[in-house]
Amino acid sequence: MQFDGNAVDMATIGVGCLVSLVRPFRRWRGKRIPYFTREDAITDLLNGVMLVPFALMVGSVFSSELMRELMTSAKITLAIGGAAGLFFVTGELFKK
Repeated sequence: MQFDGNAVDMATIGVGCLVSLVRPFRRWRGKRIPYFTREDAITDLLNGVMLVPFALMVGSVFSSELMRELMTSAKITLAIGGAAGLFFVTGELFKK
C-alpha cells in the first residue's frame, strides 16, 4: 500500500484514532463504567486530533521546517487546533 497524503494530516488522523482506542482501555483499567460511550469516543477523537497541530505550533518556534509542514497541511487541521485553543482561552476568560 502506498501513502500519498500529507504527513501532518495522516499523523493527525492517526493520533486521533489511537487516542480514541487507548482512552476506553484506560477507563477499563481504572474501573470507570461505562468504558465506552459515544460521547466519550467523540471527545477522545477530537482531543487526539488536536495533539499534532498543537505540537507543531509549539515546535515551529524551534524549526522553520515544522512551520512549513504545518502550513502545507490541510487548513482544517490548523483550524481544529486554533478553535480548541480559542474555546479554551475564551472559557477561561469567562469562568467564574
